[in-house]
Amino acid sequence: MTPRQLIRNAGDLVSLPEICVRINQLVDDPTSSAEEMAQVISQDASLTARLLKIVNSAFYGFPGRIDTIARAITVIGTRDLRDLALMTAACELFTGVPANLIDMERFWHSSLTCGVLARRLARSCRVLHPDRLFVMGVLHDIGRLVLFQQLPVASRDILLISKGRDDLIVAAEREVFGFTHGDVGYELACDWRLPAPICSAIRWHHLPEQATTDLIECTLVYIANILADSLVWDSEPGVELERVLPGSWQITGLTPVECERAVSEMGDEVRELYAILMRHAPAPQPSLVKPGLPD
Repeated sequence: MTPRQLIRNAGDLVSLPEICVRINQLVDDPTSSAEEMAQVISQDASLTARLLKIVNSAFYGFPGRIDTIARAITVIGTRDLRDLALMTAACELFTGVPANLIDMERFWHSSLTCGVLARRLARSCRVLHPDRLFVMGVLHDIGRLVLFQQLPVASRDILLISKGRDDLIVAAEREVFGFTHGDVGYELACDWRLPAPICSAIRWHHLPEQATTDLIECTLVYIANILADSLVWDSEPGVELERVLPGSWQITGLTPVECERAVSEMGDEVRELYAILMRHAPAPQPSLVKPGLPD
């Protein structure tokens, strides 16, 4: 079994809704217009409502209210809105994951935390178009969901081997599968035709030193994931940052102090975004989101 075969076997279970396929086509078509994209998105009332809530949230902090998708495209751009739409669809896609393997609410809370932190860190080191990093961070672990869905028994073994520790899971996956959830997530992202930097960040978010392209994006998501992990395990960010590869500080120009500041300044951004994307009660506080091991 290879990552590509896993995605093929999953079939419709990991296929994007038709509206997302159409959005992708429009973005890739140089003759299409922002008006056409706005018309397509507006056909889906639920997607439209959630996208407008995100754009009007404290996460973006725009001074005036944005009431239409056409205006949202003008403000944040066609490609960034496309990425938000695909990310929003992905949050509802995985419904067949065994509950005894992972708590999906906790999974998405951790993923959103990673996304918010990745965007903040990108701004700190003046990366162009930092909003891309939010989508990268939110989707970085989608490969794990495919593995839980398609290979639940082996995935349970990996959780037991790694004791649920994010920093030990990759080695356990290589031992059991011969590949990692990053490889699976990369294949899925490519299948969804996501931009190359997002695909790279998903693939190398644990192993940024192996990335040959989009190195700063991969490294930022790697650091953000470690910070999010510190919140999940209720440990001190400074302690978790000790396992950051030294080269990552050189690549990004960040310091541990800046990373800890990003954590302290998140405020309610994650909780607000979680309520929008998950469409129910706000997420629990970080100290309550430790991932459980299988029974």
